Amino acid sequence: MVVELGAVRLLAPWFGTSSSVWTNVIGVVLAALALGYAIGGRLATTANPAHRLGSVLVIAGALASLLPLVAGPVAEFFMPSGVPLHRAAGVLVWGSLACAAVLFLPAAAALGCAGPLAVEAIQRMSGSGAGAAGGRVLAASTLGSLAGTFSTTHLLIPGMGITKTFVLASACLAASGMAILLIGERRIASALWLPLAIFAGGAATSTLQSGPFGRSAGEGETLLAAAESSVQSIRAIETEGQEGQGPIRILRVNESLDSFQSVWTKEPGLLPQGHYYNLFALPLAWTTQETREAPGTWDMLVIGLGAGTSVRVLEGTKAPETELRSVGIEIDEAVLELGEAYFELERGTESRVALGDLDGRAALRFLDRKFDQVIVDAYANNMEIPPHLATVEAFREIAGTLREDGWLTVNIGGFGPDDPVVRAIAASAHEGLESTVYLARVPLSRNWVVFGRKGSGVPQPGERAFGSRGGHLAHGVDRVIPSLEVPGAWIPVDSAWADGYSLTDDTSDTESLQASSIASAAKRLQELDDQTDGGKAVPLDPPSPRDLDTAEAVNSFAAKADFTDALDAAASIEHPGLRAILEARVHWLGGSPLRALELASEGLQSVPNDPGLLSMAIDAGLAVGAQKISTVRLERLRAAVQGDDRWAGRISGYSAQLQEFAEEGSRSKGAVRRAQWAVLLAGLIGMAGSLWAAGSTARSLRAA
Repeated sequence: MVVELGAVRLLAPWFGTSSSVWTNVIGVVLAALALGYAIGGRLATTANPAHRLGSVLVIAGALASLLPLVAGPVAEFFMPSGVPLHRAAGVLVWGSLACAAVLFLPAAAALGCAGPLAVEAIQRMSGSGAGAAGGRVLAASTLGSLAGTFSTTHLLIPGMGITKTFVLASACLAASGMAILLIGERRIASALWLPLAIFAGGAATSTLQSGPFGRSAGEGETLLAAAESSVQSIRAIETEGQEGQGPIRILRVNESLDSFQSVWTKEPGLLPQGHYYNLFALPLAWTTQETREAPGTWDMLVIGLGAGTSVRVLEGTKAPETELRSVGIEIDEAVLELGEAYFELERGTESRVALGDLDGRAALRFLDRKFDQVIVDAYANNMEIPPHLATVEAFREIAGTLREDGWLTVNIGGFGPDDPVVRAIAASAHEGLESTVYLARVPLSRNWVVFGRKGSGVPQPGERAFGSRGGHLAHGVDRVIPSLEVPGAWIPVDSAWADGYSLTDDTSDTESLQASSIASAAKRLQELDDQTDGGKAVPLDPPSPRDLDTAEAVNSFAAKADFTDALDAAASIEHPGLRAILEARVHWLGGSPLRALELASEGLQSVPNDPGLLSMAIDAGLAVGAQKISTVRLERLRAAVQGDDRWAGRISGYSAQLQEFAEEGSRSKGAVRRAQWAVLLAGLIGMAGSLWAAGSTARSLRAA
């Protein structure tokens, strides 16, 4: 059990700990045990089964000791670095299965051999029947499994780390085997005291922390700290921010995809564009706008506190006279400890409460106060929302913790309003809160934030209360508003929109929804990549003076982030190429590269060789990962601007990005192919071993 439970955690920094990873690991271990049982049964017919038992235990110990050393290179082989989420589906499933087969099948098969050999050795030693010997072995192995199960999760990995846990398990296995080989079959029971002593000693010293395990820091990253808790693998990483911003720290949990859990910058307040935490500052700003004065206190509950980013954002955007009081619930105490050490997380005061090792939904039953805002930002592996926190019942319980006029804000990772995860959770929030909620697109991100309010309405784009039309929000929160006014960035979720999509405690399966989300995103990307412009270059008159004047107005509005007026002005331009490029540019600046790509593609139907429009389409295509069509458009751009040196630098930059995309796609596809071949080879080896054992056993029985 130490090897099996540790196996999932060994793969976690690359593949996470989703149910598909658990399924693959358990499936491989069961198949390996079956193979081991068959081979062990064949070996048990030999003259000295105790000697064979000792040998297979030593072999199993040696194989287990190698696992932490080879896991990294093997995982890198099947899960290359830099795989984005939309390419992850096949890599995660096939890669984790192949990794499990390559890493754990040999050791688990060796361990499987031990059962039949132990039964045979004890039966010969005691002279009892096979049933009595088998019962003794099963009882002892089950008790050992219980000890391994509880100690691995709650003691060994959190205290010693993965590497030392495997070393301890390997030492116990090898010591058992050596003791049996040295003492002999007559004293097998006595031989077990040595590994038990080793195990007890290792458990007693489990407070000695081990070094970091997992994928090394990437280019431009510095690993600040790593920890292994009873829940997950955690890594604090520092990267260089944009010019003038100073360093940025991020917290990664388990997987190595392009995700993170918490962010830290030197100054509290809003983060650079593209971080969903910024939208969490809106309810306080809207309430201040509504009441025309800053509240004296603002009580917030954060389910999925992480290292405290959401609290830090609100701390930097509240009015000086507002006292921010937060309660944070985090399922992993180790995350809070790293938050204190590297993310300036405050806890342990009256105004800053952070509770670790506590499930977010379970904690709702023990809260003795009401809140002005509840933030739900709970994730497993950075991308999987826990099923019990995404249901109608969960949101009803959350609504019960809100004051009248209190706000619900939920972060959802997804690729659009029709994404299966986004739609299901938004629908559940609507039904649980019993009011219309709103989906807000996070600019330059694959995240959406749900806004709901208990007993009151939510401000709408275009209203002064929202921050539009001169209704400026205080403390810098203004800059969040323009991107929400772009068409498609603010979507009401009412009964008609949510009907049939909500989740209940009985039906919630967010992991399957997440798999569907990734698959649908990959399909959408393929559709974008396969599109053709289809237009013919036709002679067009230059833009009229009126169009040129309007274009200047559009650019002026866009420069001031007044995207609504910019789009209204752009729609009045008659020249198709100029209109298309300006509309696409406004959506691009508003944080929606996907819509910018769609508009640029529509424009290219009329003016397929317009350099500005081709450039805009390439920019947007690269932002969403549409490699193939961007390559085609780059070739057309080269032809359109041939001889114009002003475009040389931009074309060179596009070429470099496309080359990087091609390499990324090749790595992802290559990883899937390698994994599939590895799984096939492991299956053939297992089948051959089983047939050999079955044939040998059958021959022995016929001879007997």
